[in-house]
Order: sequence, then structure tokens, then C-alpha cells
Amino acid sequence: MRGQSTTTLTGIARAQPSAFLKPRVDQIRRFDLLPSILLGGLVLVGVLFYVWQQIQVVRLGYQIEHIQGERIALIRQEKELRFEVSRLKSLRRVEEIARHQLGFTSPKPGQVIVVE
Repeated sequence: MRGQSTTTLTGIARAQPSAFLKPRVDQIRRFDLLPSILLGGLVLVGVLFYVWQQIQVVRLGYQIEHIQGERIALIRQEKELRFEVSRLKSLRRVEEIARHQLGFTSPKPGQVIVVE
């Protein structure tokens, strides 16, 4: 009897602790994993935001460079157009066109009347 009771007690003793500990270990693991997942997700969101921000900085840098190039081209074009306008408004040019294309001549001394 003594041999049987020892075996029975040993069998019960072995079955009971594992039955009590197993659900508790699963609960502990589940709750320990949740903060790790949340922290990992937060870190991932932070890293993705940082990468997105850097991509935006690079993209805006390229846009600024492109717009500055356009600005320089427009300033150059404005200078060329201003030069062209001043050349076309030149009195010497107007006088040459009047003489050669339109057949005008210089006025004679008696043809000019000055009005005060």
C-alpha cells in the first residue's frame, strides 16, 4: 500500500502543478507580448514617418532646383526682350525706316514751324 500511495501521490502531484501553471504561463506570455508588439509598431510608425519626411525633403529640393532654373531662364529672356525693345525704339532705327522704306526726307528750313 505504501508503494501504491506513493505512486498515486506522485502521479497527482505531477498532474496538478502542470495543470495550474500552464494557463497562467500562457496568460503571462500573452500580456508580455502585447507591450512588445505595441512598442514595435510605434517604432515602425516612427521610422516610416522619418523616411517619408526625408523623401519629401529630397523631392522638394529637386523642385526648388527646377524652379530656380526656370527663374534664371526667365530672367535671361526678360533681359533679351528688354534689349530688343530698346533696339526697336531707337530713334536712329526709326529714322532709317522712315527714310528708306517710307521715302521720307529731312525737312527743309522753311517747312518746320515751332509752336510755343
